[in-house]
Amino acid sequence: MNEKSKQRMKDQQQAIHDGLSSTFNLPVFEDEISESELPDQLNLFFVIYGDFQKTESPYFLLQEIYVVYVSEDNANVETTTIDIISIVDKINAISFDRTSKERLQKKDSDTYIDQVTVVFKRKVAYEY
Repeated sequence: MNEKSKQRMKDQQQAIHDGLSSTFNLPVFEDEISESELPDQLNLFFVIYGDFQKTESPYFLLQEIYVVYVSEDNANVETTTIDIISIVDKINAISFDRTSKERLQKKDSDTYIDQVTVVFKRKVAYEY
């Protein structure tokens, strides 16, 4: 059941991972990271797949995809964000929705990191 959609979703996930890692040469994690995997300097991506929502069509669902860019000591956060949007938005059935940017203080430090969450929506066909 839904085999074609499942394969498309896997292909999209791989395209997101490959596009981010090859363009930026930064680690890409899905959903979470263990403390032992944390690099010394926080420059990395998380890709988080959100909940499904109904659409007006009985044959399609929408799913939010969150690409979280964590950046330390990078003055080019905004321009990098534009590149992230370009990479993921060109993947079939995925479209850019919005961004959210935060500056976060590192624990027990006076150092700050930028965290930009880029939100995309993907259309997923399913058997109704």
